[in-house]
Amino acid sequence: MCDFISKNKELFNQLDLFINSTKDEEDALMNTLLHAQSIFGYLPKDVQVYIGDKLSVSHDKINYLVNFYHYFTPELKGKYKINVCLGRACSQNGSNKILAEFENLIGIKCGETTPDMKYSLESSRCVGACRKPPIITINGKVYDNISIEDIPSILENCK
Repeated sequence: MCDFISKNKELFNQLDLFINSTKDEEDALMNTLLHAQSIFGYLPKDVQVYIGDKLSVSHDKINYLVNFYHYFTPELKGKYKINVCLGRACSQNGSNKILAEFENLIGIKCGETTPDMKYSLESSRCVGACRKPPIITINGKVYDNISIEDIPSILENCK
């Protein structure tokens, strides 16, 4: 852990400032996890342990929260986070084929990140934008009524 902290000292300094400003608040743990993820881009074990030590919270509890809430990620993700909705409306409109085409074009399976850290591919049950399925999001931007033919130009825009 010490090596990770020493390599990211400035980021941990930012985290310390936040922790010190919110330590006694009721939602300090969740707010700290959210803030830490915004600083580091993810919540690796070293960051989880560090937060636990600073807030006197067990690593087990922090690890549980990080894995329970879909928003948190313990692994570094790619620059472009692609999420394909597999909810009912999207599935009925071919989102499984959309996911398969993304897998084919970027060369990874759902849940993986490309070796160059450019793309991460995920799926979800519903992104809450069911107006024109199928839906994908890339870094939070919603794309609706997606067809397989749209995918190459969507990926081209990620360059």
